[in-house]
Amino acid sequence: MPKFDKLKQKIQAALVEKNTYEALQIYRTIRNRCKDQEQASECLDLLFDGIQHFAKGKEETTLVDLAEVYADTLVGLNVTPSEKIYSQLSNILSALPSSLSNNDATSPSNIDLRSKFTNDVFKWSRQNSSTTFRNQRGNPALHKIFAKVHWQQGAFNVARLHFLLANDPEEFSKFLIDYTTTQDITEQDESDNYGAQTVFQLLTYKKLRIAQTFFSIYCRDHPKIRDTFPFRKSPLLNFVWLLLSVLQEKNMNHFVYLLEKYNPILDGDCEYKSHLDKIAQLYFKAPSKSSKGGGMFGELLKGFFPAGSDGGVGSNDNYSADEEIASETIQRMSKSIEELHAKDFSKQNAEADKVNPRGFITEPDMFEDARDDSEGVKESSPAPNAKTKPMEMDLD
Repeated sequence: MPKFDKLKQKIQAALVEKNTYEALQIYRTIRNRCKDQEQASECLDLLFDGIQHFAKGKEETTLVDLAEVYADTLVGLNVTPSEKIYSQLSNILSALPSSLSNNDATSPSNIDLRSKFTNDVFKWSRQNSSTTFRNQRGNPALHKIFAKVHWQQGAFNVARLHFLLANDPEEFSKFLIDYTTTQDITEQDESDNYGAQTVFQLLTYKKLRIAQTFFSIYCRDHPKIRDTFPFRKSPLLNFVWLLLSVLQEKNMNHFVYLLEKYNPILDGDCEYKSHLDKIAQLYFKAPSKSSKGGGMFGELLKGFFPAGSDGGVGSNDNYSADEEIASETIQRMSKSIEELHAKDFSKQNAEADKVNPRGFITEPDMFEDARDDSEGVKESSPAPNAKTKPMEMDLD
């Protein structure tokens, strides 16, 4: 664009003379003169070149300033997302420092210098999104970029938050396996717990299909699990599998049954119950904990739904609108996993009972009449019928 030619020349001259302040002012001038998408494209390329230059020279303050100008350009001109921009954002984030290496006294040590850049980038993503979820959280493709960069940099907690929104169950599984096998320093093996917690969190974002696929890949590939349903060494994993089946069939009675039956592994873990409360709200329209009666464990499990109701959400609400899985291979795998979860619940329940520790996971007292006392306690009792009214129970 001819109108920027002279400014480009001035930038080059300033960089040759190592006049960082002058170069930064010229970059800002170019940004301020951009009026539309076409000009924005050239402006972003110039800014990206400048960011790469200052990254090589390790001029951290200028690097951060220029990255913020880049993000501001995306927001201010409402630039249309593209693979090129995503690639540039990945490179910029990788180059940005979280704090200044020279311990500048004017820069608070507890503030991540990338915060403004990150916030503006996701603001841009949200304003370019049409679906409700993306309008609130940003594009999953962008979350995947941020997740992978933070993973590479060892910021595992931040990476995990982005992976929850990235819609890439295979990559998420690789990440969590890496974390649990190389970073988790607890003496007790927590691989089951990490997998379960992740599934619960995905479900609270209404990502059932992602959760199912993640769980199967994680359990298949984790060196300390390497198993498929039914899981011979973990009642917790059996519960998670059955939970995913129940949510797929949208059967509230089976959901209540599972919570009561597997209460021994859920009891005492506030995080489990908090997640399950939220899951009940999303998939079965249970009241929140702030509602009268104490939420899911106070109302849902006390016959909140009328007789004959399965309490399920509408068919159009079963999956988040943002659950598209980019990889065709993983899409096919996801379909196969859905088919496994669609099998008769009573049979899946019985399969789990065969491998669960005897005496630890037992049929709930509320379903005692399902047993034939004359024959003694069977290996597996039938799950409650979907059309029966939920019995009263209280897990609190």
